[in-house]
Amino acid sequence: MAPRVNKIWIILVILALTCVVSLSPESSSCFGAEESELLRYEVTWNGNRAGHGDITTRKGSDKISVVAQAVSDEPLKKLLEIWSRVQATFSPKTFQPKTYQFVLKSNLLRQEMVDLLFDNENNVVQVRKQSGEERESKSENAKGLYDPVTAVFLLRSQRDLHKPLFVDIFDGKDKARLYVYPAGDENVRTKVGSHKALCLHLKLVKLGGDKRELATGKLWISDDPHRLPLLLTSSPILGTIRFELVQAQL
Repeated sequence: MAPRVNKIWIILVILALTCVVSLSPESSSCFGAEESELLRYEVTWNGNRAGHGDITTRKGSDKISVVAQAVSDEPLKKLLEIWSRVQATFSPKTFQPKTYQFVLKSNLLRQEMVDLLFDNENNVVQVRKQSGEERESKSENAKGLYDPVTAVFLLRSQRDLHKPLFVDIFDGKDKARLYVYPAGDENVRTKVGSHKALCLHLKLVKLGGDKRELATGKLWISDDPHRLPLLLTSSPILGTIRFELVQAQL
């Protein structure tokens, strides 16, 4: 049986881990003007190969664009074949979200599509969703909310990752708060080498209603100017999922 994981969490930990972009004008950034970056991650579930994901990030003068794709690999692919794609754009100066699209295709699960268009002047987001044959269009109050990709950029842009942080997220359906807690410095070895890293504890909590905890995880980020997400472990409802950086083109 494949693990059941909240969709926001899937996007955050598989697709939305990208290079740091500075919120402060005097801080260093891992991108120059019109630069790009490609990261590849290998995904395992309970120690077994489950899939891989590629994340391409491009910075322009007026927006940052992120395109991330993930697919299932053997042996999981024999049971559950998944292809997913996330595209997002946001302001490089204010981190205000502009557009967000999530697409999921599978041989067993219902195909899904979510389109978000943010109107930041009026604090409104236009939502278009499709799940199987069902379609829905609506608008939501977007004040203080970020799509999952922009939320990760916003958190990781902070100069001081040694203090607790949080950000509120909306993926077109659910609203949740991601808490980030510092857990000290560690040396981490992955397939791209050994690195000194910052360890962060993550917790995703539903907003509204019962405010239940949706998922937890640990993230290791390289303690250097690139701040690359090196390794992430997550414990959803079933088992443990591990995301490891295997290739980086900077």
